Amino acid sequence: MTTTTWLIILLVLSVVANVALTAQLTARRRTRPTLLPSTTVADSPQTLRELESTRLELDQARRAAEHATGLVQGRDLELGRVRGLLAQTRAEAADAAAAAEEAFSLRKEREELLARLRELEEEVRRRSRERDDAQTQALTRIHELERRLAEAEDSAEGPLGPEPLSPAIPRQLPVGRDTTADSSVDGADLGPVVVRAASARGDRARHEGEHRRDAVLLRFAEEIPAPTLLSAVAAGSPRGRWSQSAADRACRSLATQVGRYGEGLGRALYGPDGDDGALGALLRTALQGVAHSMRLVTRGEGPGGEADDAAIEVALTGLLTRLGDGREREHLAFGVGDGALLRLRDGEWSTVFTPGDAAPHRTLRMPADAARVGWERLTTLPGDVLAVCSPPMAELLLRDDAGPWFAARWAGRQPYLTSFLSEVNVPVRSTGGDRSVVCLWDFGDAREARSATP
Repeated sequence: MTTTTWLIILLVLSVVANVALTAQLTARRRTRPTLLPSTTVADSPQTLRELESTRLELDQARRAAEHATGLVQGRDLELGRVRGLLAQTRAEAADAAAAAEEAFSLRKEREELLARLRELEEEVRRRSRERDDAQTQALTRIHELERRLAEAEDSAEGPLGPEPLSPAIPRQLPVGRDTTADSSVDGADLGPVVVRAASARGDRARHEGEHRRDAVLLRFAEEIPAPTLLSAVAAGSPRGRWSQSAADRACRSLATQVGRYGEGLGRALYGPDGDDGALGALLRTALQGVAHSMRLVTRGEGPGGEADDAAIEVALTGLLTRLGDGREREHLAFGVGDGALLRLRDGEWSTVFTPGDAAPHRTLRMPADAARVGWERLTTLPGDVLAVCSPPMAELLLRDDAGPWFAARWAGRQPYLTSFLSEVNVPVRSTGGDRSVVCLWDFGDAREARSATP
């Protein structure tokens, strides 16, 4: 039993005891003998005994009354204590009721939250199913369009004829002290940026048994603080005895010079101020270093033992491209001579940079005119294709008959290396010069890059 129950029992027992004592005292008062008037009391021994007995009874009654008074006071104290315990019990009961109500409210809120969570989970599953269905439909549609495009390309008889099964094959090997491979190809998939490079001997050089005089280069410019790709095309002069070696030396030396001045180029290119004056000075210094390296190819062969610049004339075009995801990609095009940078956007080729705007500037050549470098900043959007070209390749891409043929194969998808070389080397009539090009696909974000297609 609880404390409160025991206290109530004690209180009842004390009340019963007090009632019994009060009844006993009342009965004694009723049986008390009536005192005679004082005038009739005699001093007999019997009377004295009765008085003494009465006095003792009065003392007992007085002590009983005092005891009863103490009991009543104790009962009052017990009653006060019981009232305090009852008040405390009521307060505890009220607190327990409030706690129970709060617990009920929390349980109800938890059930509501669980129900909402189940609704959200169901919504997520529904949205996931819809997304998967949409992706499946989109992929199906893409595959269907690719199949139809492949069928159309296979059956089409455009200006260049059907798809070539192989590149043009030379009928004889070149002769001469400066010979090199008939063709070369390179490339890399760098996340959102995909790059392919190819250089092929021209029809005239093959017919006359001459060697290829162009060179291409792809390098990661690790000395520039921001991740940057260096692309370059060097077109040697058809009259130069050492033009192929000079073109190859120009590309390799350009990579060396960009690395030497990489920190300054990074500040000028990507710094908060973007100092064009400092950028131009660095480019001139770098290309003068390239010119010095080129002259080592023919050191001692010119009149008086100096280098023979006429034997190593090269038109050099370079491109620095900032890597990484981005909706607008930064580039720096620069060069000397008649090379060109073309852009493919919305199926159309356009020239976005030439080292010299005026005709006299297009006749400039390395190493003699290294200090007269031209340069320009530009940006591309996702889906754009840039092409750093030698003059014959730029002319071919801008032709009304050949340009759409290349655009249909390079827009939005990058080829395998062998396919790219075959397309650059497609058997079509041209000016006959070497075809050299570096193509750069900008997909904006790495996840948007399409896998290579044959």
